[in-house]
Amino acid sequence: MGTSTSSKGGGPRSPFDPEWLDGPASGGDAGNVGDGNGGEGGEGGDGADDENTGDDNDGQPKGNEADAPGDQQPVPLIPARRLAGARAALSGALRGGGSEHIKSAAKRMVGRGMGGPARAARTMRATAQGAGALGQFLTQARDGTNPRVVDWVARVRAAKLSANDLILEIVREVLPNSGSVDEESLRNAATETLSQLYETSPDVDVLGLTDQQIADVIGFTVAYDICNRMDLLLGQTYEKLKYTPQQVQACRNDVREYVQGLVRVELDKLGPRPVDTHGLARDILSKTLEVFGE
Repeated sequence: MGTSTSSKGGGPRSPFDPEWLDGPASGGDAGNVGDGNGGEGGEGGDGADDENTGDDNDGQPKGNEADAPGDQQPVPLIPARRLAGARAALSGALRGGGSEHIKSAAKRMVGRGMGGPARAARTMRATAQGAGALGQFLTQARDGTNPRVVDWVARVRAAKLSANDLILEIVREVLPNSGSVDEESLRNAATETLSQLYETSPDVDVLGLTDQQIADVIGFTVAYDICNRMDLLLGQTYEKLKYTPQQVQACRNDVREYVQGLVRVELDKLGPRPVDTHGLARDILSKTLEVFGE
């Protein structure tokens, strides 16, 4: 996902999430994957990237969470310059600051920038829905439990597609393409994950994966989409002309390794087991964002 799609962020005192993004992050259906940017594209922005920003409040914004007895809970609002600290930390990583700056950028993005891990997981619930749907489809393709999927598998096997074409067909079949930022990001994440699977196991039968392989596909789809979210929210830092393309790509690679490392830890904690695809996707997303917030 290109860094040219970075967001200015929603304007101060506007809600973190749009009104239509309701319901818990743990919603288990694999329905349409909506645009959960949480108002990220607003022209008001959250202030210019300030590389001298100090250690600001990385937690959820104060003053609008608690509700008095009998009062309706107020809508949490975006604090001013909510992404400035995260972008400053990312600038440090671009200057060679290493993994600690990347961790700081992720922490500040999730904490102050997205309202904390729980709200971030809610905002990104489309990520879990899409990754779970991909895992469910691959399970049905292997087990032959869904007649529609069985027919689809028969057609693509008969076509003898190349690995790249098969990946595109799977992504096209599972994930919607209505043009929203979130959907495009998720489709890119799934494509990157399946391509990585072929790179590490060239002879793999992607329509006959083991439970562990399916779990890995789910986890790394979530990981790639988290990286896409960091590009979206913090990408203005990459766009500064003082950083070379080599510096930018090296930093993005470091971010990807960091996020994938966290996801790998969570997958290993779960161990081999039958895959609850949607539950696994929700758990991986929420637990990774919790580590960001620590």
